[in-house]
Amino acid sequence: MELAEQKEHITVKNERLLYVGLFINVLIIVMNTTMFNVAIPEIIIHFSLTPSSASWIVTSYSVVFAVGTVLYSKLSQQKSISTLFTVGLSLFGIGSIAGVLAVDYTVLLLSRVIQASGACCVAALGIVIISRYIAIERRGRGMGVVSAASTLGFGLGPLIGGIITQYLGWSFLFIISLVGVLTLPIYLYNLPKERSTAQSIDFLGLIYLLIGVISLLIFITTSQFILLLGSLFFVIFWLHIKKVRNPLIPPDLLANKVFISIALIGFLIFFINFSLLFLSPLLLAKVFNTSSAMIGMIIFPGAMLSAILAIYIGRMMDRVGSTMIIGLGISFLLVSTSLFAFLSHLSSITVIFFYLISSIGFSSITMGLPNYLSNDLSSEKFASSIGVLQLSQFIGGAFGVSVSGKLLEFQVFQTIAIPFWSSGDQAFGISFFFLCVLSIVALSIFSFLKNLTKNTNN
Repeated sequence: MELAEQKEHITVKNERLLYVGLFINVLIIVMNTTMFNVAIPEIIIHFSLTPSSASWIVTSYSVVFAVGTVLYSKLSQQKSISTLFTVGLSLFGIGSIAGVLAVDYTVLLLSRVIQASGACCVAALGIVIISRYIAIERRGRGMGVVSAASTLGFGLGPLIGGIITQYLGWSFLFIISLVGVLTLPIYLYNLPKERSTAQSIDFLGLIYLLIGVISLLIFITTSQFILLLGSLFFVIFWLHIKKVRNPLIPPDLLANKVFISIALIGFLIFFINFSLLFLSPLLLAKVFNTSSAMIGMIIFPGAMLSAILAIYIGRMMDRVGSTMIIGLGISFLLVSTSLFAFLSHLSSITVIFFYLISSIGFSSITMGLPNYLSNDLSSEKFASSIGVLQLSQFIGGAFGVSVSGKLLEFQVFQTIAIPFWSSGDQAFGISFFFLCVLSIVALSIFSFLKNLTKNTNN
């Protein structure tokens, strides 16, 4: 009997305590991303970097985070979740300590990679725990808690990161990350004792996938076309998983139209959200000469309010279903990106309101997508699907930051006159408009998903 089947009716000792642990962990891990977004202008100056080079502070973290999420999700079907949390949070702590001691840009990137290799366990296992141990009628509330922590982290991170960067220096950001390790006893006490199964792990598939993703991202950053040859590893990966016994990603999952639609939406909304988090601090710093601390204060109110609303949105999802929540979330993102494209040049204060709208949309979608899959797939397939969904989402985030950094550097954008934006700042307007187009694409895929699901039910 497989491990996933053994745990079908097992519950945690204390559901509220579990939510406390997950809330703290998700909050710290999301903050770990957004804190460094605010610090990027200072790191660019400190190491004399270009925006595209500095984007690798976020991109390297996101790539390892994305691929590692698939691995932890796969391991959750075979190994004790409490053991996986122990390994993951320990790696997160080691990376944080290394970051505090980083003296050059290479060590900084390495520290972020080690952090990501551990932090991804929370993204993968948190959703698996809720879907496996929480009753279906309370799952929306659980997803709401996780989404609220995520949304709050996206807002609190810039605030804390801005203050620490301005008054203590960016290296102190790693100390905040160490708080996440302190939650480990909650999982060791609260999670059921599980018996592991002996199955091989598809590490070769993991390597193929990682090479393919990194090759594309480096191509975006450097424009070296020879790096596109690395995309052939996606083909190798596909051929590989079709013939191995226990593939990293089940081939039938990648042939599921419903899942592929969900994964594409996840890719796009993380692309958009990470791009907004990358572009907004640079916009505030370059166009409005805003300090690091003030950047955090501008972004925080919108994220704080949307985090509070996420709890209620989660409860609403239990009543109205995830389909409506996802649709509303994408609509909010479309409104936000449109406002950023046409009105964010007016004042730094506009960012508060525009980011609030995007945060509500983002949190609605991120809690709706996993809930949609948990109702559509079996327990075993869901464990695999959530890893691939997280993979597509954080790869989307990595691509979003890389593409945004490159768009700001295109010389042709410095000569194109566009409405509302003054000379020298129009690259921001073009970048935001590009995100607006992607929001429309996401809405189109969502419409296809609804029709697909309707036809399947009929």
